[in-house]
Amino acid sequence: MPSLTELFELSATDAVLIVLFVYVVYKLFFKRRQAVLPEQDPKTIVPPLKKQDMNVEQLRRFDGVADEHICLAVCGKIYDVTKGRDFYGPDGAYGELAGHDATRALGTMDVKQVRDEFDDHAGMDASDMEEAREWQQRMAMKYPFIGRLLAPGEEPMEYEVAAEQTDGKSF
Repeated sequence: MPSLTELFELSATDAVLIVLFVYVVYKLFFKRRQAVLPEQDPKTIVPPLKKQDMNVEQLRRFDGVADEHICLAVCGKIYDVTKGRDFYGPDGAYGELAGHDATRALGTMDVKQVRDEFDDHAGMDASDMEEAREWQQRMAMKYPFIGRLLAPGEEPMEYEVAAEQTDGKSF
């Protein structure tokens, strides 16, 4: 029966093969590969929108077609979702929400519920409103807050240029 020292004797070739094997396993399974991001064409970079309250007619302009910016409102708060153009742009899955109050559509999970006029959300049940609030919280974490969606006759608030951007939770 061979002794332990005989079992673990390594030649130079064995050592090289073990190191090579460990390196290959490391490269295949453990090293995170950094994604190569394509460089953005300067023409596709959209300047940020200034902070402003809007009524439904003003919001409708930001649908990704009439203007390069894409905005939508959820629970009375407007977000600039331009960086999510693949989802909210004219050809996106949620393209019908762009430039509209998306509260009812997101709350009911039915994009056909988008309305062109001001929606006071009357008739939405508690679970639909809770779903809409959860969407609003996701939007607040992911997209810049632009302002409030104004009801007819409501006056816009003046935002200072130097004021810090809020996350939309303070209203």
